[in-house]
Amino acid sequence: MKMFLLAGFMSVGLLLTGGDANPPQVKLYRRRGEDVLLPCRLAPGLDPDTVWVRWKSSKDSYLTSGVRVLKYTNQIEVVKTSKIEWNLLIKSVTDTFAANYTCTSDQQVVLSNVQLLILVAPKIDYGGTSSPEVNVDEGGTVELTCAFTGEPVPNITWFRGADKQPTGITGSKLVLPDVKRYATDVYTCRGENSVSNEDHQINLIVRFPVEVDVMENTVYVKRGGIFTLACIAQGAPLYETYWIDVHGNKVMSTTWKYDFNMESAGAHIPAKFVTLASRTGALTVFDFGPYTCEAKGDGRVAKATVNVVELKELN
Repeated sequence: MKMFLLAGFMSVGLLLTGGDANPPQVKLYRRRGEDVLLPCRLAPGLDPDTVWVRWKSSKDSYLTSGVRVLKYTNQIEVVKTSKIEWNLLIKSVTDTFAANYTCTSDQQVVLSNVQLLILVAPKIDYGGTSSPEVNVDEGGTVELTCAFTGEPVPNITWFRGADKQPTGITGSKLVLPDVKRYATDVYTCRGENSVSNEDHQINLIVRFPVEVDVMENTVYVKRGGIFTLACIAQGAPLYETYWIDVHGNKVMSTTWKYDFNMESAGAHIPAKFVTLASRTGALTVFDFGPYTCEAKGDGRVAKATVNVVELKELN
């Protein structure tokens, strides 16, 4: 107890100056379960042998009268290390004790104003936070918001990507004007105070119509040979991608005639790299002509065509 009181007096001894008609408010932070000492010192001119001091809080009115404890008798104690000191010790503080405290003399002289704040780790406030998934049309403006509760009030920082690269943006809002498809990503807001930090992720999807591009518009191949056709399809959403062969058949997987392959082609946007390769000896005179890569999006089909031309040997 003596070590605690010594530390308490060292930290608050210079915060109060006797004789102030309206002493400044002292703000103290404590974690749940910690002890806290609220300072109160008699003003000059008050006789320590006759004055009577009382503590009250904004939640519970009067807590003490002199050294007598009126409420929370197991957790509150008036600590007097000298005649002019009437400090209030609160043991193992809980959220109940977060309040404004006033120490007054029986002459109604305000001796001390103390605000006790209980430290609380940041916690996401879903009522003021964007949904976990946000959709916006390309070219529009999107506003991502995050709200945190905590004490002290958490500072908010924004990050981008799975590896949480700093964006340099702080505050409750991340605004992206004229947003492009490449902004599609996971964005993280981090609330941080002196207690700890908490992260919250928002998945941003930039919607845009499907598009298809082919690697080559014309492919030359000998009869009986092998060709490989390639296209890139992108769009948000991107539902389906496939090839239409020269006979009008829809090819979405490997068959006896074709090797079909599809793999991701975009780091941040829905994009597919799609190839169609003929098998050895499968190419006949009837297999030359247009092959079309098609992609289905939201109410739209995009397509691009490759013309497979027979390469004839010169006589």
